[in-house]
Amino acid sequence: MSAKIIKKATDEAETPVAPVAGTKIIDREVLAATEQARRILEAAQAQAEELRARAQQEYEEALRRGYQEGYEKGMAEWLRAIEQAHAGFTGVIEQAKPQIVRLALRVAEKILRQRLDLTPEAVVPMIDEALRSLRAQQNMRVILRVHPDDRSILEPHRQRWMERLPWLGSLDIVVDEELPRGGCRIETDFGTVDASIETQIRVIERHLLGGGEG
Repeated sequence: MSAKIIKKATDEAETPVAPVAGTKIIDREVLAATEQARRILEAAQAQAEELRARAQQEYEEALRRGYQEGYEKGMAEWLRAIEQAHAGFTGVIEQAKPQIVRLALRVAEKILRQRLDLTPEAVVPMIDEALRSLRAQQNMRVILRVHPDDRSILEPHRQRWMERLPWLGSLDIVVDEELPRGGCRIETDFGTVDASIETQIRVIERHLLGGGEG
């Protein structure tokens, strides 16, 4: 069955779109960037803990050596100051976490965009993952809405998708000029899902910042 290419109708009604919860249409650049954000936070927290532990150790050693009461009092005050600094540093880390995570994700999104510009075929594995993430129903009708420049890249893969996903009843490729390169909206008999890079980045961001499950 040859690919069926359909131009987006001008009078077509808008369909509510929801992101695919739990889909992983994000390649290693995004994962590497989010992991880097984690490492930055963990390193800062480790440094703060090391500082506090070192101060505690020096204080206890001073007590064991039996220094005069005045020195012990000074050490206790110094330790309290260190504890206050540690608490403040930890607070700064927590306040900075959203900015670090968002910065890492914006960098990852930029890398993905550049990759799509240099290697347009990179959209194919993204669509592969998007289709596999669908809740399969026998003989389900699926419409892929994609950027015009992505149509010719995806069309040759249509038969492969039909063969590897036997639950597909039909698979049509529809040009949507409102979508960016690499963007994809998938319409099924049960609703419409957004498999675009932007949406998946937002899902990951909410998950990392504790705003919901990705």
